[in-house]
Amino acid sequence: MTLAALVAAGASLPEITSSLRGLGVAFDLTTERVEVNGVGALRADVEYLEEHSHRTFTDVRALIEVAELPERTSSRALEAFRLLAVAEGAVHNQDPEDVTFHEVGAVDSIVDVVGSCVALELLDVASVSCGPLPMGTGVVDAAHGLLPVPGPATLEILEGSRVRWTDEPAETTTPTGAALMRSFTGGTFTDAPPPMTLHSTGYGAGSMRLRRSPNLLRAVVGDLEGPEGSVELLEANVDDAPGELLGAAVERLLAAGAIDAWLEPIVMKRGRGAYKACALALSGDRERLARLLMRETGTLGVRHHAVGRTVAGRRRVLVALPYGGCLVKVGSIEGEDFVVAPEYADAARLAAETGLPLPRVYEDARAAFGGS
Repeated sequence: MTLAALVAAGASLPEITSSLRGLGVAFDLTTERVEVNGVGALRADVEYLEEHSHRTFTDVRALIEVAELPERTSSRALEAFRLLAVAEGAVHNQDPEDVTFHEVGAVDSIVDVVGSCVALELLDVASVSCGPLPMGTGVVDAAHGLLPVPGPATLEILEGSRVRWTDEPAETTTPTGAALMRSFTGGTFTDAPPPMTLHSTGYGAGSMRLRRSPNLLRAVVGDLEGPEGSVELLEANVDDAPGELLGAAVERLLAAGAIDAWLEPIVMKRGRGAYKACALALSGDRERLARLLMRETGTLGVRHHAVGRTVAGRRRVLVALPYGGCLVKVGSIEGEDFVVAPEYADAARLAAETGLPLPRVYEDARAAFGGS
């Protein structure tokens, strides 16, 4: 439903499919237009063209890491699967690295999760807000047998977050849905949507017919306005954390909705080498991301101040080359294109498949865009 809603809101299905090919799993992704309670929506369907597999978190992480997806995309997807692994590990008393995903390890679930993260990137979504997730009632038939609704893993994932209890006799929030929304929002769910200039709306339809509400997920895309839409720079000097933890902190910040995040080498008092951990965040996300930065690095404080930005228009276009399709990022000012940059992951894949030098693929992609 998340993937379908984002496609209905404007994310290109062919571009999503192209990006997902790097996962190395065989699938077919389609959508169909349906009507739910009089509302037009999309329903997404993933057909897996390989034998059903039970994958571990380590297996899924390897698929995502070799897919050469944009950093924000892979960070969001990895965070969703990490949340699932930690929750399943807590429920079944296993190390998260050894958790075997059953339904979630199948191709359709992997495409759903990673495809939703790709769709966010195509829509250039910097931050996500979501209302408290609805908790249904009853039981659900899972790989381990009958389980109560909400599922134990769902509750583990949403620990510390606001939820909404309902008497709908169905599983209205699955562990995968909970992990996706927590990954996208950082776990903060609010009833009040932020003020924005609305650009598009899309509805994703589920396959089950609910008794007390339409089985729809709505995605609303727009530019945040006012203080919520202004940008702040977060900074913290860190001299006592190993590099791998700092790298992980950057990934967590990006996955939690930071516009950008990075590390700068600095020299502190008495000549001690250290790093400055930095992030750009929308003002509405400042406190949430500052707390995340403190938890991930151990720093006791985070500086922040408003910064201005001049932002060019941007879009992504799929161009056809004689040896395959390649996404290019196009920047424009006042409607005039001034930069065309091939997507590295696509270009590198084509170079590997054809044996062509990477600069040649870049040149062909730019030329193909110019001729389109």
